Amino acid sequence: MKSRRALIERGGSSYRDKQECLDHLHFMSKYRLPLHGLEIVKLTMDNAETNLYKTVWFETQVNVYDIAAAFIKEQMVGEWNYAEMKV
Repeated sequence: MKSRRALIERGGSSYRDKQECLDHLHFMSKYRLPLHGLEIVKLTMDNAETNLYKTVWFETQVNVYDIAAAFIKEQMVGEWNYAEMKV
C-alpha cells in the first residue's frame, strides 16, 4: 500500500492533502496571510486535473479562511484529494 504524502511539489506548484490544507489555513489565518484562490485537483502520474466546480477565487479577504475551509471540506472527496492554494 502506498503511503499518502501531505505535500506534493510538482512543476513549481505545491499540492496539499485535506488535513494539510486545513492546517495551513489555520496558519494563514493566525498570521493574516492573504489567500486569493483555491483549486481542488485530481493528481495523476502526469498532471493535475481540475474543473470549474473545483476552483474558487476570492475578491476580498473578508471571511476568506472560513469560506476556504468549508469549500475544502465539501469539495475534497474521492479522487479529488489535493488542493493548490493561490497566495
